[in-house]
Amino acid sequence: MFNCSAFNNRLSTAWLGHHLHYFEELESTNTYAKQQEGGELAHGSVILTDTQTKGRGQYQRQWQTTPGQNLTFSLIFTPAKADRLPLLTLGCALAITELMDLAGDDSWASIKWPNDVLVDNKKMAGILTETQFSGDKLNKVIVGIGLNVNQRDFWDALSNKATSLFQLTQKEQSREEILAELLQRIEYYYRLWVKQDEGLPKAVNCRMLNYGEWVKLTVGGKELTGRFKFLGINAAGVLVALDEHMDVQKFAYEQVRVNL
Repeated sequence: MFNCSAFNNRLSTAWLGHHLHYFEELESTNTYAKQQEGGELAHGSVILTDTQTKGRGQYQRQWQTTPGQNLTFSLIFTPAKADRLPLLTLGCALAITELMDLAGDDSWASIKWPNDVLVDNKKMAGILTETQFSGDKLNKVIVGIGLNVNQRDFWDALSNKATSLFQLTQKEQSREEILAELLQRIEYYYRLWVKQDEGLPKAVNCRMLNYGEWVKLTVGGKELTGRFKFLGINAAGVLVALDEHMDVQKFAYEQVRVNL
């Protein structure tokens, strides 16, 4: 069971995570966040569960996790506008890659467009960002994160596609310390995101898988003809690529997949 007191003692953020909503079990932390009325979850709130029974990833894929072993949580933000959200998602992914560096393992963590963190080409974390409006007014941005921490084994098709901090280090990790450290880094990148600091997309690109390489792009389930040089993201978090005619192409967050 997650130790909320130990987490609070480790937390050193200015605001992120100061309102922790912990549950032993939820269907989905993102779903719970969307079910709450606009003012019930303060900016910077964290919804955390030890057991997520119907966790969701991108394209409604199920997020599988062993109860009590990993971190499954949602962050609540209330920015003034719902723009550049892909960059916010990638900023959270960047924070996770830096956390992997602190684990002491020699493996290199990278960001796979649009919302995964890989270590040695195996999935370590996934992020699902959703918004909620009242009419035209933005109520909240919900960033759901699943991070594999102490899971020993993965089942079925995931056995060769997923990894955890325990598998990398062969050491039991403190989920409370990891979450506190991660929130500190996310708070920092959120601040850069709000300020539209040009250093944020540059830092993300340095961690982006296949950055600067010639790749295949799939848009709406259909693979585009030819190859594209993956130029990473711009200041809005939009994917930028150079086609074989040396023309710059831009793709929205949900539209495109990058493959070698």
